[in-house]
Amino acid sequence: MLRLAKLSRWQAGGGHLLLSVAIGAAVLAAMILVWYPPPYFEATGGLGLVLLMIGVDVTLGPLLTTAVFNPAKGLGKLKRDLAVIGLLQLAALAYGIHVMYSARPAYLVFAVDRFDLVMANTLPATELAKASPPWNRMPVGRPPTVGARVPDEPKLKEESLFLALGGVDLTQQPRFFVPYAEVARDAARKGREIAELKRLNPDRTETIDAIVRASGRPESGLRYLAARAPNRDFAVIVDAADGAIVDMAIAHPW
Repeated sequence: MLRLAKLSRWQAGGGHLLLSVAIGAAVLAAMILVWYPPPYFEATGGLGLVLLMIGVDVTLGPLLTTAVFNPAKGLGKLKRDLAVIGLLQLAALAYGIHVMYSARPAYLVFAVDRFDLVMANTLPATELAKASPPWNRMPVGRPPTVGARVPDEPKLKEESLFLALGGVDLTQQPRFFVPYAEVARDAARKGREIAELKRLNPDRTETIDAIVRASGRPESGLRYLAARAPNRDFAVIVDAADGAIVDMAIAHPW
């Protein structure tokens, strides 16, 4: 504490800023690696939310520290002020993390002829409760890829359609989820040629070509499907034969 008393307000604020930047960078890295792996971070508009959250949190604490830091007020009062600032900053960070967690991608779902990136806060709890394991609980880590099929049973088909008319699409009805392997060949059949994706994205041709090269397949051996997302739709590249997902690209799929 004697060392603390010798600091100027600018030194204290600068030290607090460095600590805040380190914590913010760690939180951002964890979010991208676990909840928002590429290309989901950009597709969901996560960058804007995170920059706002971390920007406020990183600047809030250091600015308050710089404003109130004055060793002349006594170590007891100084420690109390810094503790209050730390608690406020932690509360702001915790709230931001909670918002990002609640709105994280939950599933990448293939249905009919496209993928939907389904966010956790758009999955009705009532629908989760009707699903069988493992679809009856919300994923915590990297969002799994699944398929969704329109039920054959007339009553269930009617229920699914009624929900869709009410704004809950088939891809938000986890009781009709199936492993992606069961619908992969359907995805391959619905896929479009890579040349079409390049035509739609002349500015992304090099990126798309790099994906083709990295796949080890000829361009004719790949297809793409559109993936709908909250902020920006993207393309899912699949094997033309078996529908296995090869890669994803932020590119206009329509």
